[in-house]
Amino acid sequence: MLHWKLKKCSHCGGDLFIDRDIDGWFEQCLQCSHVRQLKVHNKQLIPVGVETTPPEDWSKVKEW
Repeated sequence: MLHWKLKKCSHCGGDLFIDRDIDGWFEQCLQCSHVRQLKVHNKQLIPVGVETTPPEDWSKVKEW
């Protein structure tokens, strides 16, 4: 299933779609074709290279 992020491209402000292939998850701009690889962290997709910090209060973390 394809997911969309409207007006979220960091290059042109275009619409991103999120999908996966044999290399893993990625987001790609529909207008300028900019691609950014994503990784799965705590069941969330985040851009590769972005540092994540654990929540201060683990009791507020919602399970999927």
